[in-house]
Amino acid sequence: MNKIKFAANKDTNYVFHMLSVARCGYDNAYGEKYRRHYAEEDLMVISQNRELLTVCGGEHCGELFWLMVSEAACAKVSAKEYYAGLLEKADRDELPEPYRKYTDIVRSISAVMIKHYDHYAENIWPKEKEKIEGYIPQILRLFEESCFTDRAEEYVGCKLGNDFTATLVTSVENGAEAIDISKEQDVFGIERTPMDSFYFIGHEFIIYLLMNALKDENAFRNFNTWGLTEGLAEYYLKKIMGDVRFFDSQQKYVELYEKWDTGWLSAAELYRMGLEREGISLM
Repeated sequence: MNKIKFAANKDTNYVFHMLSVARCGYDNAYGEKYRRHYAEEDLMVISQNRELLTVCGGEHCGELFWLMVSEAACAKVSAKEYYAGLLEKADRDELPEPYRKYTDIVRSISAVMIKHYDHYAENIWPKEKEKIEGYIPQILRLFEESCFTDRAEEYVGCKLGNDFTATLVTSVENGAEAIDISKEQDVFGIERTPMDSFYFIGHEFIIYLLMNALKDENAFRNFNTWGLTEGLAEYYLKKIMGDVRFFDSQQKYVELYEKWDTGWLSAAELYRMGLEREGISLM
């Protein structure tokens, strides 16, 4: 049974829409198309805090990414309501301790995000939603017909406790994707062909399985082991699909895992062998 759900969420799309029009981690045709809707000074509030708000796989995670991007994009409440709540906390000096040094920045970004939400919801989202809803069935069919998630669980040796939701957005071309904004939700763009998205999203589903399979290891705790875990995901993806299409710099690890695996080694055992080869401590 396919365990990957697909979502077209207005609030997730709004958060990444604003990053794109502000050239905050993304610089693409989408941002160019909609940038004229916004005053330059509003976009500057976002873009001048680029280092705090952006992520780059295996290299960088901005100190305000979780608070200002990830939590809002999860859409537990509307983005407008979320940023209004943040603004109230900032005004009352009630932000969590790690973020209090950024109170003025949180206040200014939240105000911009609140200001433009209704315009996006009424005038932009309906067209973007239609694009996503036309794209989803094409990818969903590939996962359902291939029994991909069942095969991935079998190869990795563990099951995913919750469904994995791939939330699709239209604004993230040429920037970070496969962004895990919660334990069940990941953000992807729709600019790839459906088959390319099948490979890309499949890789990320395996990463979520590895978070379980390697829960007793030192994986996913810092950037030092990023190449090993991404390579291990590609190794399992290749076992399922017969080939791979992305993550070229991690293919050296795929070759090593293929050489080491006799058919009986667990994901954790392969990972430890990778750590030893790279001279990375188990701790």
